[in-house]
Amino acid sequence: MALTVRPTGLESPAYNDLKDYTVFSGRWGIGRIYEERGARPDLRWYWTLYGPHAGLDIIRRDGRASTLEEAKAQLAENWRKWLTWAKLGEKD
Repeated sequence: MALTVRPTGLESPAYNDLKDYTVFSGRWGIGRIYEERGARPDLRWYWTLYGPHAGLDIIRRDGRASTLEEAKAQLAENWRKWLTWAKLGEKD
């Protein structure tokens, strides 16, 4: 099952042009990606995985990227690593 990204609706009216997303695997919210206006351009997008727990040598649970697409890719990569480590798979 592919990961999906949906707006969280948590944006402040003062910053309604900033983006904030929840990442889902099926109906389970597994993470979040949002834009930080004050961050350096190469670190503008922050991503985090909510639930997976494994050693830091297995996955990263958060990170930063310069673009939304890069943040999505980093989150998805670490989600797949966790699924493999946990011996789980996603339904098609």
